[in-house]
Amino acid sequence: MHLATLLTAAASWYLVGLAVTVGTTTYPSFALVGDERWPEYHRFHSARISWAVGGAWVAQAVGILWWLATGPVGVAWWVTAVTALAAVVLTAGVAVGLHQQLGAARSDAVLRRLQTAHLLRTVIWVGAALAATAALV
Repeated sequence: MHLATLLTAAASWYLVGLAVTVGTTTYPSFALVGDERWPEYHRFHSARISWAVGGAWVAQAVGILWWLATGPVGVAWWVTAVTALAAVVLTAGVAVGLHQQLGAARSDAVLRRLQTAHLLRTVIWVGAALAATAALV
């Protein structure tokens, strides 16, 4: 078994699990927080979720680069690399900005856009995890 591919698959599946949890529990729970507690709640969430995602992103990136360096590099590697990068771009380019807007003031419209972006990001992470897993078999 190729350890780089295993690392990539494990980090990718972790991100899928985290995304499903956030999408089914955390983001829907945002609507339950009153305006008076919202700024504190959102700061708390943002600080903690960064740690939960950050380590997995580093592990995924290390795995992808290690896999590139040690091979075999084929379709599965390319799908994994492109989808992992797409998730990072979607997060940095869309989700972070939406969270900044939510940090300033809670908005149901912004929250809906965040949930839509998050669903797309989850689908992308599933693609990365499936591709890396396919490379293992």
